[in-house]
Amino acid sequence: MPFIMQPQSLSKQVDLIDVQGWDFHHTTGVLFIRGQDTAIIETGHHKCGEQILATLQERALPLDKVRYVCVTHRHGDHCGGATPIATSLPEVTVVGHKYAIGTLHDPHRLNEGARQIFGSFAQDIQPLPPDIPTQEVQDGSRLDLGRGVELEVIGTPGHTSDHVAYFELETRTLYTGDATGLLGPERFSVMPTSFPPSFKFDLYKSSIEKLRTYDPAFLVFSHFGAVTGSDIPVIFDRALATLDSWKETVEQAWQNQPSQTAVKEAIQQRFADELEVFPPAARPLFIKVMAQGLLQSLQPKSA
Repeated sequence: MPFIMQPQSLSKQVDLIDVQGWDFHHTTGVLFIRGQDTAIIETGHHKCGEQILATLQERALPLDKVRYVCVTHRHGDHCGGATPIATSLPEVTVVGHKYAIGTLHDPHRLNEGARQIFGSFAQDIQPLPPDIPTQEVQDGSRLDLGRGVELEVIGTPGHTSDHVAYFELETRTLYTGDATGLLGPERFSVMPTSFPPSFKFDLYKSSIEKLRTYDPAFLVFSHFGAVTGSDIPVIFDRALATLDSWKETVEQAWQNQPSQTAVKEAIQQRFADELEVFPPAARPLFIKVMAQGLLQSLQPKSA
């Protein structure tokens, strides 16, 4: 299967960049998309934003040609780099769903929640200064970069209510963010991004089914890498199949012993080896948190 797990050009307009989330290679990826102007798709953590700026300078890309910094959703490992990037670029507009833009302006509540869930693995979002231009987008919005390069925004709720994906029309490059899952290149796995408290199972599944209708030539994941060619439908199939397997495991574990501990242990025993993308030290925590998010989505509120 043609996995792309190294930073490289996907086409003459599109570059995949490794921004070393959590200081690990092949954990967080962004896209540089170039027409007459440039768009940066996703920003990673705050430290990733610094890496993106360094990469722009290394490649001698004109800073005043970066028109858009686009984020997929409000989580800190996806939008946290927006502030250091935007405050260093003279002509940039920060793009995202209205809830993501709102979080960038006032990240206190999300920062506090992330620290409670992820502890030392959380990295705070720094507030976006009010004088930085922003653009709120929704399903169907378009961004024109000139020279025939255009981005379509795709509403993909489920991981969060504000999640969007970005589709470059000419090359059919689809940046999924967290809407399709976590890419595991060694086992060809796709793990669901079921983090609490915002994960909604039915919406997440519908968003995967929606994205596959775009028939992308390149399928790009925030965590990490890309898939190309005729095997892309296989990846969508695996994302849906794994999601259903997680649901089955959660429901069976809850039926046998209705406790969060039992559910987390069942998920970890069955799927821990497939969680390849995150730093090894973080994997036990992350898979337990993902199991908790899936359980909360599937169980009645009274449970």
